[in-house]
Amino acid sequence: MAKPFLFEVGVEEMPAGYLAPYAEQLASLFADEMKKANIVVKGITTWYTPRRLVLHCARVAEQQPVIEEEVKGPPCDVAFANGQATRAATAFADKTGVALEALERRAVGDKEYLYANVTRGGARTIELLPGVMAGIVRRLKAPKTMRWADAPTVFARPIRWLVALLGKELVPVELDGLRAGMQTRGHRFLATRPVRVTSASLTTLTKKLRKAYVVLDVREREQQILQQLAAHGAHDEKIDRGLVRVCANLVEWPSVVRGSFDPALLELPEPVLITALKKHQKSFCVYDEQGALAAGFLSVANNDLADEPRIRAGYERVITARLADAKFFWDEDRQTTLTARVERLRTVVFQEKLGTYFDKTQRVAALARALAAMSGRDALADAAARAAFLSRADLTTAMVYEFPELQGVMGRIYAKVVDGEPADVADAIEEMYQPRGADDALPASGVGALVSVADKLDTIVGCCAVGLGPTGSADPYALRRQALGVLRILVAHDLRLTLGAAVGAALAQYPAADAAGVGAHVLQVLRGRFETVLKDAGVRYDVSAAVMASPAWEAVTQTYHKAQALMALLPADEFRQACTVLERCENITRAAEFTPGAVDPAAFVDALETQVWQAWTRTCELLPAALQRDDVRGVVGLLAEVAAPLHAYFEGVRVNVEEDVTRTNRLRMLRAIRDALVAQFADLGAVVFDQTADAAARATKK
Repeated sequence: MAKPFLFEVGVEEMPAGYLAPYAEQLASLFADEMKKANIVVKGITTWYTPRRLVLHCARVAEQQPVIEEEVKGPPCDVAFANGQATRAATAFADKTGVALEALERRAVGDKEYLYANVTRGGARTIELLPGVMAGIVRRLKAPKTMRWADAPTVFARPIRWLVALLGKELVPVELDGLRAGMQTRGHRFLATRPVRVTSASLTTLTKKLRKAYVVLDVREREQQILQQLAAHGAHDEKIDRGLVRVCANLVEWPSVVRGSFDPALLELPEPVLITALKKHQKSFCVYDEQGALAAGFLSVANNDLADEPRIRAGYERVITARLADAKFFWDEDRQTTLTARVERLRTVVFQEKLGTYFDKTQRVAALARALAAMSGRDALADAAARAAFLSRADLTTAMVYEFPELQGVMGRIYAKVVDGEPADVADAIEEMYQPRGADDALPASGVGALVSVADKLDTIVGCCAVGLGPTGSADPYALRRQALGVLRILVAHDLRLTLGAAVGAALAQYPAADAAGVGAHVLQVLRGRFETVLKDAGVRYDVSAAVMASPAWEAVTQTYHKAQALMALLPADEFRQACTVLERCENITRAAEFTPGAVDPAAFVDALETQVWQAWTRTCELLPAALQRDDVRGVVGLLAEVAAPLHAYFEGVRVNVEEDVTRTNRLRMLRAIRDALVAQFADLGAVVFDQTADAAARATKK
């Protein structure tokens, strides 16, 4: 038999970001504990509001299954000595829960062992659940937890009530002196009477809570908010879905109220208005029919709006004060240019071992110039250096101090409004921070791309130079994320430079650093992230390994396009032939013992040797031009021309002959072909082909 199970933890209002992680842990821990207890459960779901976490299980077995098993113990000659039981025997009896005199002796081969017939399980689920659920609550983790009223359980907020029902039976869960009952609570202000819960029916609980002004399902709360925002004229494409989720996790009975503020405050830049409303009051901006900001806002109240004018007035009073503060910061900040603010960065520490933000801006400006030259973007060098010079100046503004998330955004605005900087310089100040995460937009302009790469590369190199680089899973300065940003920008903007040279230019700003060691560490970090870039672009693992085996991988833009081109060539016969060139050369020389050196054509003793070498010589003459123009198909075609004589060579010539000079010369030729291709192009021998699929394809062509 099975029954539904309902468990609710009632708390003081929790932070919005804690609810979903708490619910996920609750479901996961419950499933794990039931599995350990060998209790069959089905249909685990979790629900939450700011004041409650609810776990519901559609079916929970009422009892553990009974399991009988025979457990083998120690040998009898170890379990007994001089007719008396030893510690081995008593420990085995204690472990199995079987009396010493009830243990059996059984012969196994030529030796006797103790055996115990053990019966496990059979406990009633309702007897196990109290300890299980109390233990689960104590194991729930949150970013910040505290002890409340000297209770041993740490939790994000004080726990006020518990509900636990198996079917219609009360489960006596006890936690820090608080005992589970059959009463939950509704909305804090709109439903003052307790809500009685008589069964573990989720449907019944949902209905009763709704009557008590609590919408249990967060998805329903989100949908209600969206519908009410639309009813108040909110433009669907401008609704911040993330803010909707936050608001849904802040209320139990969502009601959207519309308010207004002084139109004079619309002088504030749009990002400031949006951020002030979102950060301080979790409110949405209002737009007119033309899509311009209007002097109003939409807020999500945890109320029924029975006294809507009073609620609106409260929101308007607070929001007007916040926007007035922002207006004051805006007016004050415009009294000083960004250029004048740069000197103030001497007092703002970037990192204790890496100096101030003033030092960083100098390094980034120099590096941006160097990167522009390396990538053939000399025309952008002055703008990139200027943007880098001004990039951190907004850190000294009152607006950014109040709204740190506007760093870069206010730099762009002040650069245009106060300093009158060119648009490309101003835009690059904001774009320098992009991408902030894996899904964030990349810089749109070439100037912004150069400054962003320079800034991120300086941070990576600087941190690695002072011993703050990533190690294992530890990456406190998010350098791997910044490395990923560097690579994504290089590829997206077709910035053709080599990472070794770029890292070297960044290291030049740190003369005391161990250039060789730090450079190798930084390239290792970048290499690992570039493999991720290729994987995300759909490049197969073996093709990725092939292009990454070449030192030429450091030219990441060319390598990215090369990998994409090789993926497109996988079905082509000529590509397979080109791969065979390297594969056969690698296989025969991998374990061979010979002295590396130059190939001597005069030492060839077979015409097939000469044919291979002549074909390879012609390829070597044409290869640089094909590589220069990134003609991957052309390179593959050139290698395919070497494949025919090479196959004939392997069929007609024995490489590992006894004569030392001939053998060494032949091995040197094969190794020279392999090494040259790997060094300049890719290790195509690493590409894996499906033999069965290839054979089927060839049969179809015939």
